[in-house]
Amino acid sequence: MEILVVEDDQNIQRLIVETLEADGHRVRATADGQEAACWIDELTFEAAILDVMVPGRSGLELCQQLRQRDELPILLLTALGELTDKRAGFTAGADDYITKPFDPEELLFRLHAVARRYQKAALPILRFGDVTIDKRSQHVMLGETELTLPRREFDLLHQLASFPGRVFSREELIERVWGLDFMGDDRTIDVHIKRLRSRLRQTDAIHISTVRGLGYRLEAKG
Repeated sequence: MEILVVEDDQNIQRLIVETLEADGHRVRATADGQEAACWIDELTFEAAILDVMVPGRSGLELCQQLRQRDELPILLLTALGELTDKRAGFTAGADDYITKPFDPEELLFRLHAVARRYQKAALPILRFGDVTIDKRSQHVMLGETELTLPRREFDLLHQLASFPGRVFSREELIERVWGLDFMGDDRTIDVHIKRLRSRLRQTDAIHISTVRGLGYRLEAKG
């Protein structure tokens, strides 16, 4: 993969670059957020590892910029571990969040795990045990039973199922499912999640869990 790395600690940046290159990836690294912003406008990346606190432009801003252009794995690095910082990261569109110091093997593990989610998301049909979600026909099957969902509920389920294990904030789900012209509030998401959970109670292959203070994620067994 072609990976963007933004980290202003030169020792950590060197460690990340060497780890990624040893794993067979191509890396473009910088310590300056503004330079990274220019690269994002001019180049195409397949994944990004961003330090939250970098000069020029923050990792959160870069995350949002990347999300406006494409769907790709994004990991945030930070020395901060507060819930509010994690909320900000997930709201910006990050897939995962790693607190420094970290083990290089853990970085690779998390990157590979997130990349697999994106490979799965590209498939027109998602399968988890006895659950089949068909984007083309907008059908959901629980075993041999077809589950009829309103369009917004289907879109919400498909968004969560496309990236199993990823936490989505309410704000991000609203933006991705309803769009920027949405006029409701966060409770709309809660109501739709409650309905989906009720409809999916017949299966234990997938479950939509609440991540307190952050949002929702879909957990899958198969």
